[in-house]
Amino acid sequence: MIKAVFSTVLIAILLSGCFSLTNQLPAYSTYSLNVKDEILSSKYFDISIKVNEPKALSSVNSKNIVYSKDEISQEVYALSKWSDRPSKLLQQNITKFLTIQNSYKRVSTSNLKVDNDFIINSEIQEFKHQFIDNNSYALFTIRVYLLDTNTQKITFKNFSYKKQLTKNNANNFVLNMNSLVFDFVTDLQNFIQETLSK
Repeated sequence: MIKAVFSTVLIAILLSGCFSLTNQLPAYSTYSLNVKDEILSSKYFDISIKVNEPKALSSVNSKNIVYSKDEISQEVYALSKWSDRPSKLLQQNITKFLTIQNSYKRVSTSNLKVDNDFIINSEIQEFKHQFIDNNSYALFTIRVYLLDTNTQKITFKNFSYKKQLTKNNANNFVLNMNSLVFDFVTDLQNFIQETLSK
C-alpha cells in the first residue's frame, strides 16, 4: 500500500514538473512568404500558364529555417519554422503574382488538370541565411525553365539574389527573403513578357 501511494505521489511530482517545463518553453514562430500585390506595366497575352512546384534538394526544401556559417555546414533556427516547404510557398507566390498582373488568360498550379500553353518548371538552388566574413546575407537562387507546350521550346534563365542583413535572427531573415522573392516574381514576369514578345 505504501509503495502504491509513493508511486502515485512520485508520478504526480514528475508530471507536474514536465508540465511546468513545457509551460516555460517559448512558442515556435511560424513564418510565410507573402509578396506585395504590385501591378506592373505589361502586355496582355491570350495564353495559359501552369506553375509547377519548384524542385529542390530536401536540405533546401525543409520547413526548417536554415543558416550557414561556412560553405559546407548548415544549422537551423531552433524555434522558427516556415509554414510550408519553400517550394510550395514559392509556387503559391508565383501563381498569385502572375495572376494579379492580368497579363494572361489563365495562371494555374500543377494540381489543375487542364491544357496549358506554357509551363513554368524551376529548381531552387539556394534559399538560406549565410554568414560570410562577419556579415550575413539572405541568399536566393532559382533556375526557371519556361516550356512552350506547342513547340516544346524551352527558354531558360537563372535568377540569383543576395541581400545583406542588419540583424542576425530568423525574423529579419524572413523579412528580407520576402523582399528577394518579390524581386524574383517581378523579374520572372518581365522574363515571361520578353520571351512571349519575341
